[in-house]
Amino acid sequence: MDVFSWVMLRRRRTLSLLATPAVIAALAVAVPALAGTSLLPHAGPPGADAPGAHRAAAKVSATKTRAAQVSPTKHCFTVVLSRGHHELECLIPGPRGARGARGARGQTGLPGLSGSKGERGATGKAGSAGKAGTEGQQGSPGAPGTARAYAVVQPISASAASFVAAQTVNFTAVAEIDPGVYCLTPAAGIAPESDAAAVSPEVSYSIGGAPGVIAANAKRTHGCPGGTFEVDTFAPTGATAPGLASGYAFTIVVP
Repeated sequence: MDVFSWVMLRRRRTLSLLATPAVIAALAVAVPALAGTSLLPHAGPPGADAPGAHRAAAKVSATKTRAAQVSPTKHCFTVVLSRGHHELECLIPGPRGARGARGARGQTGLPGLSGSKGERGATGKAGSAGKAGTEGQQGSPGAPGTARAYAVVQPISASAASFVAAQTVNFTAVAEIDPGVYCLTPAAGIAPESDAAAVSPEVSYSIGGAPGVIAANAKRTHGCPGGTFEVDTFAPTGATAPGLASGYAFTIVVP
């Protein structure tokens, strides 16, 4: 069945369904035209149309013209009814259908190319200081030292000196034979003629709390006997009486 036959069938069943605003407008034009058409036999010469028929035909033609102008956008068309009547009818769009089901997910595409390496970012702020670590275990005792003899010599008068016992090892005697000249006797196994000694000033046991100038005298030029280490003490530079002087403590070490 074509569209025209379907529209005609629908119209025969009920005209009220097509009474859209467009149809009503078309009828408003067509009905006055039909009103001017005479239903009585024409009394004029044979073959001549009645005056009302001309007016109706003109109005129907105008309706067709208007329908042709409306139909491209309104989906309307003119229907020829019985007895030569024309009617403008339009298709009414139905409600929108339900949304279809979602399609299946497509396959994962191939990985894209790696982008170029970005610029190096700015250096971040320094982090906060970490917590103090726990105290480590006490280390094992170290190996014994290699010094064979050492001592702290303390002057006790202008002509006498002694060892600080707690800080003396392998020295047996000390004597100040002249002011500032000290002779130290080592324990057996240490030979002053072949072993060198290192000496340095000591402040806390010096008379007056000031260090002197301390020097080892390997040749014992100031009179110490063989088998002893000679140590000479001098007043510091700028003293009132420079030269050999007593009263200055010192340390001695024999490696």
